[in-house]
Amino acid sequence: MMPKIPLLALFLALLGSYPAMAERSDIRLSVISQPASEVVETLSFMSGIPVTTAGTLSGRIENLTISGDPVQAFATLGRAGNLFVAFDGTRVIVSSKSELSTAVFPRKGSEWASMKRAIDALFPLYPAEAIEHEPTSDILIVRGPPIFVSTIETLLNRSRKTTVQVVRGRQVDTLVFGEEGGL
Repeated sequence: MMPKIPLLALFLALLGSYPAMAERSDIRLSVISQPASEVVETLSFMSGIPVTTAGTLSGRIENLTISGDPVQAFATLGRAGNLFVAFDGTRVIVSSKSELSTAVFPRKGSEWASMKRAIDALFPLYPAEAIEHEPTSDILIVRGPPIFVSTIETLLNRSRKTTVQVVRGRQVDTLVFGEEGGL
């Protein structure tokens, strides 16, 4: 007779690891007609990716089939449901496009290419229209929910100084490098 405790422990371990397993596998979801908020919740559950909802998700998703990579599934849902969808590597930010805000930031002499790489590293997925560079006036226009806009603002306003910690024995020294790369 097999002991019941190891079987129960195996079941609980598998149940506890379900979100981690779901993140790595493709998903498939068919929606006939459902409120957008419920589709987002279902997709979050199926993928194991947490979702931060900004504002109210209204409207319905009609006749949509999503399959494949979980992050791309959220992007497909965003296009179909007129939703703003961004992914920061650990969670998805979803908002109705009717509730987006716009902010304008001067670039302050930063190169656009390096700024774009930093934004792309921070958010591997966001709508193309969320970040726009205006080269004539040298400004950056950011459209998105407040949490997205404030995150981009924090990135753009970060200190241009780099710090390096050097550990010698048990003593930690912090070196500060300025914009030119010198001490």
